[in-house]
Formats: sequence, C-alpha cells, structure tokens
Amino acid sequence: MNLRSLLTLGDRFNGTSANGRSVMLPLQRGADAIFGDLRSGLPQLLQDMAVPRMDVVEKDGHLEVTAELPGLTRDDVKIELADDTLIISGEKRQESGSKDSRRITERSYGAFVRSLELPAGIKAEDIEASIDKGVLTVKLPMAAVKPTEAKRIEIKAS
Repeated sequence: MNLRSLLTLGDRFNGTSANGRSVMLPLQRGADAIFGDLRSGLPQLLQDMAVPRMDVVEKDGHLEVTAELPGLTRDDVKIELADDTLIISGEKRQESGSKDSRRITERSYGAFVRSLELPAGIKAEDIEASIDKGVLTVKLPMAAVKPTEAKRIEIKAS
C-alpha cells in the first residue's frame, strides 16, 4: 500500500493542496507557535510564563535596569545584590474567583527569578529601586574604575 494514498488533503502525488500550499504547513505553524524560532531567543512557550522582560542601559555613570512587572506592588518583589549579581524575584498571584463560575485565563501567574551579572565597581550602598505602573526601575551607581595598565610578566628560564 502506498502511504500517500492515506492522505485526505491535497494532491497525493506531490504533497501540496489544490491551491499549491504544502500539506505540512499547518503542522509547521503549530510547531512554530509552541517552540518558536530558537535562533531568536526564548521559545514563545517559555516567553509566556511569568518571566519579566528587562532592559539594561548604561547612562550618566550608572546602570539602569527596568523590568516589566504588571500588576505587582513593591511587596510582591524582592531585589538582592550578591557577588556582582542582581537578583530580582517575586510572585504574581492569581486572583481567586468563584468555583461555580467558568473562567478563561490567558495571563501568566507564578513565581519568577531573574538574575543579571553586573560589571565590577557597582556601589551597593547607593542602589535605588522604585516601581511605578508595573515597571520596576533599579539604578545601580558605578564607581569610577580607572583602567589598569598592561604589565609585562617575565618568563623565568627553567
């Protein structure tokens, strides 16, 4: 038996439908929707989870980190600096509803943790953070680091 005879869609001889499109196109689109293009970063499936998107900008002698945290307050978020790593964590809790009602939920909920390795020279005592309209802003002042001169190292004869 020819496996192409089992196809119910399109032309059984060349794998295309009557309008010239590939029969596999819907399957490919479905896989792309689930896994995304791995060359462009996180797959869409992971992007939709409770992982805040962040921007990091260096300006005026400090780093500025902004993170999207819609619906969260300052009590929902924790910020730490450990070993030149900024750690932003928190949890977006789902509102409890009536058990008798039907519900469709597209928003993401749950705990999240984002970490960002920082350059040396951050002044930990001067870090400022604020949250406004669901956007967290962390300002990290940088100490003036003077460039070190290259030093030639003598190789000893053995």
